[in-house]
Amino acid sequence: MKVTDPSVAIVIPVYRPEFTEAEEASLKQCMNVLSRYPVRIVKPRSLDLKWVAAEYPAIEFVSLDDACFSGIEAYNRLLTSSGFYKVFSEYEFILIYQLDAFVFRDELRDWCKKGFDYIGSPSLHQEEFDSLPAGSGQIFADALSSRRFVLNGGLSLRRVPAFVRYLKIYDLFYPAWKGNEDMLFSQEATRLIPMKLFMKLPTWQEALRFSFEKSPAASFALTNRQLPFACHAWERYDPEFWSSYIVVNQ
Repeated sequence: MKVTDPSVAIVIPVYRPEFTEAEEASLKQCMNVLSRYPVRIVKPRSLDLKWVAAEYPAIEFVSLDDACFSGIEAYNRLLTSSGFYKVFSEYEFILIYQLDAFVFRDELRDWCKKGFDYIGSPSLHQEEFDSLPAGSGQIFADALSSRRFVLNGGLSLRRVPAFVRYLKIYDLFYPAWKGNEDMLFSQEATRLIPMKLFMKLPTWQEALRFSFEKSPAASFALTNRQLPFACHAWERYDPEFWSSYIVVNQ
């Protein structure tokens, strides 16, 4: 399908030549549901993905130095660099779509219109909140309300000009960020008082409508049994829940 909405691009980080069945299903679903938007695969310069280009000719490739993909730390440095976002300066938004994500329907423009600079799945970095059952929805809600949650970056919508501005200001006053990149744009954006002015974030309730990650069964109860726009890490957190909604071999 011809691109009809060039204001937001799908950005898919890829660092390996072969995909798992789940990753192939993720990419296929992305190309089926979000076909009206430009799709860019960000990859190491040396990585050959001719088979992807042959199967999905609409995808364009952005090749960066191999060192940017040498490990988790390198990836975090890449996504906390203003230079990364400047590569996509022709777009107002980018949707980071790692291939452990799965999109259910096209609400992308609706989310762009909500006015947030950054949005992703609300989650807590504590194992007890990874796979809570449906009956524990209130426990998950109380935890999200009482703790500083993270908006996960693996499936996340980012306003490009806001990220360039945020990182420019951050780099002036703070040392280089060493942790997970998504924490800089969510937890730190609320903890560091000056940075609050430069990143508009959703509540956890709003973010849950965008995407589930941890405790999807409890999340589903909290959204009155409504699936979000998409989900992240569905094979990792309660895959049994997702088996009713995501079919890999088809």
